Amino acid sequence: MRTGWAGGPEFVTQCPIRPGGSYTYCFTIQGQEGTLWWHAHSSWLRATVYGALIIHPKEGDSYPFTKPKRETTLLLGN
Repeated sequence: MRTGWAGGPEFVTQCPIRPGGSYTYCFTIQGQEGTLWWHAHSSWLRATVYGALIIHPKEGDSYPFTKPKRETTLLLGN
């Protein structure tokens, strides 16, 4: 939780991912739910490579509000 291991610019906290490569970042989320977002930290990619990270309540727990009838992820960018 709140680790900067993969949260910095290229060549500072880690090497960039090579073209055609992949990267898996495993982490534990405790006591958090909601919608967060992720983005690239490499030159112009930070404005073009991003997405939603949706954390649902733990199985068996309820939402802190009336459960929505449907959910839609909406990302805005420029």
